[in-house]
Amino acid sequence: MTMTHKNKSRILPIILFLAVVTILAVVFTPRLINQSKIVQSLQGNAKDKQVAELLEAMNAKPNKESEEYKALRQKFCLLTARPEAERAKAITNIKEFLHGIYPLESGDFQVEFLCSRFNGKPDDSGTDYNNPASEYYEAKNHSFEIDPKTNYILGVGDAERTKRTDPLPDYDYSGRYSKPEELRQVAEKFLTEYKDILGIDLTKMTYEFEGTKPGNFFMHWEDKSISVTKEHEVCGDVDQKREGAYKNAQGVWCIKMKSTNYQRIDITITNGGQIIIYRNNINDLDKL
Repeated sequence: MTMTHKNKSRILPIILFLAVVTILAVVFTPRLINQSKIVQSLQGNAKDKQVAELLEAMNAKPNKESEEYKALRQKFCLLTARPEAERAKAITNIKEFLHGIYPLESGDFQVEFLCSRFNGKPDDSGTDYNNPASEYYEAKNHSFEIDPKTNYILGVGDAERTKRTDPLPDYDYSGRYSKPEELRQVAEKFLTEYKDILGIDLTKMTYEFEGTKPGNFFMHWEDKSISVTKEHEVCGDVDQKREGAYKNAQGVWCIKMKSTNYQRIDITITNGGQIIIYRNNINDLDKL
């Protein structure tokens, strides 16, 4: 009996201690979580206020080429950008692409972040400046569009030239190739080799040659398995006897039609085998 009583005496304080810890956890954990949410909300509200002030200041500057406007825009772009550490992978991908189209250059490329593009909020209450829809960079007189969610390269083209004297990229018009099929093989080899930074799989796509202009060849690949279909209204030149035709409120004949967008890769490649324009429409499929 004595031993049993002693054991109970030892266990009781432990049980009481655990009970107190449990009660404290139940009481204070929600408070800590709420405090964390409040801090995040305040930080978000402060950023939203700064963004609104910068947008207002930018709108008050009609001359977009003025140094004042450019300084305000730079602040806005940096404020609404992803953290630098998150953008590092995008910069690495851009450099890798450049080494691919400039294989003889062994040095490092300087990549400059320009700004982001934003979509509207799901509830249509304004623009969502906390989640960039795409990012824009420049390097070696080329422009790059990046998907912030994946860091994949969505677009490549010429950098914006504000003056006619601004330099163009170093294009390869050596005339090494003259047949579309030759350039198709060159393009597909490049796009396959760099698929991990482009986020594409040509084996699932159908090739089509579009045409040529002096020095340049145009082609695209389409993936029929990735698509968006939407219905839209066509009014005006509509056959009144066509099934589904109707008059709208203004008395104009209309009809509902469906359109489908497929994932598509468009490129322009020079007769030297250099891809100078690249476009992946994957994030624009719903813009019918």
